[in-house]
Amino acid sequence: MNTSKILSFALLFIVISVTSSFAEMSTQLGVGYGTQFRGNKDLEQYEIFWRQPLPYKTTLGETWNVATDIEFSAALLRESGSGHTGTGRFSLMPQVILSPHEAVNFIVGFGAGFMTGETEFDDHDLGGAFLLASKLGVQFVLAEHWGLEYVYYHQSNAGIYDHNASLNMHQFALSYNF
Repeated sequence: MNTSKILSFALLFIVISVTSSFAEMSTQLGVGYGTQFRGNKDLEQYEIFWRQPLPYKTTLGETWNVATDIEFSAALLRESGSGHTGTGRFSLMPQVILSPHEAVNFIVGFGAGFMTGETEFDDHDLGGAFLLASKLGVQFVLAEHWGLEYVYYHQSNAGIYDHNASLNMHQFALSYNF
């Protein structure tokens, strides 16, 4: 438990350090819901995320814009119908955003994080607290401030624990751009 608290504070410190230097840039706040589609289909994830733009931006050709951001997310992972209360997940993920049009963004990200609480569910053993995560998705800009996105979310412990039953989730999210 003490290790989880130390990791939580360290991750929070990193997020505050990174994002404070980009405070004048716009941020994005969102909520999402995902379900496991392989193996145990009773696993579901409720996520809140915060994306902060990073300074790197460029264009590819005449139509593609490329930008970078960093995403901090916190989620509750639970197994419906079981006696488990669920587990928390915290992660930090650098991302590349590819935009062929102002209303469409493709999201590619890879990061790391940790879980707090139980990592073994009735039909799914995630192995341990440390995790690597990746996202591949598309965001549709609905209005000036709103976005709707679909993300394929993958989480694994990279085989450092005895069990490595990864998560593979379809996730839908709604985001607000400040």
